[in-house]
Amino acid sequence: MSSPIEARKNTKSSMKIDNAPTPHNTPASVLDTSYMRNGLQREVPQTIVEETTTGAAPADEEETVSRLQQPLLLQSIQEKLGTLVGQDSGYVDALPTGVKRRVAALKSLQADLFEMEREFQVEMFELEKKYLAKYAPLYRSRGGIVSGKERPTGEQVAKGAALEEKLAGVDTEGEGDDGDAEGIPSFWLTALENLPVVNETITDRDAAVLEYLEDIQLEYLEDTTPGFRLVFCFSPKTPYFKDTQLVKTYYYQRELGYSGDFIYDHAEGQQIQWTDNRSNVTVELETRKQRNKNTKQVRTIEKLTPVESFFNFFDPPATGEEEEEEEDDEEELEARLALDYSIGEQIKDKLVPRAVDWFTGTALEFEFDEGDDLEEGEFDDDEDTEESDAEEADDFASAPEQAPECKQQ
Repeated sequence: MSSPIEARKNTKSSMKIDNAPTPHNTPASVLDTSYMRNGLQREVPQTIVEETTTGAAPADEEETVSRLQQPLLLQSIQEKLGTLVGQDSGYVDALPTGVKRRVAALKSLQADLFEMEREFQVEMFELEKKYLAKYAPLYRSRGGIVSGKERPTGEQVAKGAALEEKLAGVDTEGEGDDGDAEGIPSFWLTALENLPVVNETITDRDAAVLEYLEDIQLEYLEDTTPGFRLVFCFSPKTPYFKDTQLVKTYYYQRELGYSGDFIYDHAEGQQIQWTDNRSNVTVELETRKQRNKNTKQVRTIEKLTPVESFFNFFDPPATGEEEEEEEDDEEELEARLALDYSIGEQIKDKLVPRAVDWFTGTALEFEFDEGDDLEEGEFDDDEDTEESDAEEADDFASAPEQAPECKQQ
């Protein structure tokens, strides 16, 4: 028979903070049995030891807990821990010369790999240009059907109806009754309103303008300049501005980022020729009348206040205009640039190639995985609760009902 497990003689925790967290790039083995621990001397950040007035450890656990609850002491500990974040542990500097040579060789191989990645991205970019030219006839046909300038063939209708459950039973032979509809009304407006990130920028006033949007086209920049152009084609019947096309151009940096991808550099928009201030959905118009005290003449003054609008997309935030900017302004600018780039990428990579699926809403089924918005374990807890409630209800249902006990007076 095996002997019983002996109880630990000292089960009390000292509650002391003996060591601060190790800097980010120190291997765990260095802290225990590694040759680095025993054979080399290196400078590491000082550890944090709780200071007391007497220089000795607290007498008991209650005193220690009491000290750790002191705000000034906790703040001091947090500040010292904060100084360790991002510090170099000196691990690489302390490596033997032979090991450093091997690490240097790995850096050389990585540089060669990065150069190959650059060639890969350039070739991929050229391949995208090549296939965009092949897509062009299909995109033109799509634009014609949406605007009503082209009628779909019976073959196209039959093939599309077989691919989309929502179109099951559609007449594939006759032309059907269009009623007063011309093309597909609100096609691009509906697609944009279904597109994440973009839909948050569309106001009710924007929607009225986007009703006249007939097509969104993608173009890559000429020559060797990395970047792309989005062309929004509007009906000439639009009463809001004189333009029939609004263009937004995105430029990439020529050098790749650390991940091997192109990096966004800047964007250029277009000044919209609004019909008048009332048609301009990017501003709020306030009018008031002013009377001249001497001549008694009355004049109307218009005050324009910028407002949030999807059409601010064509007036992208500028970068590098001022050398010195306040930290808050810089953060706001970075947020606006990130949003602007995100919208451009969403339209380029998702909306243009899959426009009809964003119109029907089918694309949304592939956009979010089930349970993405739930925290880990949240959904399971609800199920467990429901199951336990059901089991409890069954227990009550199966238990025999007892007659009430008579009480003697």
